[in-house]
Amino acid sequence: MEIVTSRQREILFILQDHPQGLSIPKLEESLGISRTAVNQHLVNLERDGLIAKGNFEKTGGRPGYVYLITAKGIDHLPKQYSWFSELMLDSLKEKLGADGLTNLLRELATGVGQQIRSRLWGKPLEEKIAEINVIMNDLGYEARVLPSTNGELPMISAHNCVYHKLAEKHPEVCQFDLALLEGLLENQDATQEECIVRGGSSCRFSFHSSPSQKPS
Repeated sequence: MEIVTSRQREILFILQDHPQGLSIPKLEESLGISRTAVNQHLVNLERDGLIAKGNFEKTGGRPGYVYLITAKGIDHLPKQYSWFSELMLDSLKEKLGADGLTNLLRELATGVGQQIRSRLWGKPLEEKIAEINVIMNDLGYEARVLPSTNGELPMISAHNCVYHKLAEKHPEVCQFDLALLEGLLENQDATQEECIVRGGSSCRFSFHSSPSQKPS
């Protein structure tokens, strides 16, 4: 699964508006960032198949390729899917019941976690939590790590809900977040200490060892 940062998404939007492609200098001008930063984003986007090199462009300055957004890149741009998602959840809940929907959402989230867990390999637990915070921000959350207290692990606090309307109608959706966090942090349980949908000021998650991992 490709994680697209807000800056990379901005590049995709710009390239979508220029189907003939843009050179690095023109992207520099549009984004207001350095050539080195533009290059790094382009490398990552091209690696994931979201953009591709076009024709070699000769200009008065430094010649180079233009970059084009691919069909896969267009598919990564935000779209208004909330109405369809609500329709699907309504149907699934009617057929599976609340518990069945919860189990399905947790299975989906666990699969997503397994796809991107490699970003955490070899890191100490607290560094894994910091990297998960980065992943959540890449996915659209406004998240930050809360420092550990009393020897507990750091918590993650998100000040927005990326599917607020869906979660209001189907609180089972919150289980997706919990299962995703647990899928990323093996042998750790995640607890939602506070929830925006239930009146909290943020969605705050704590982490602790799974019962099977606790010493007897």
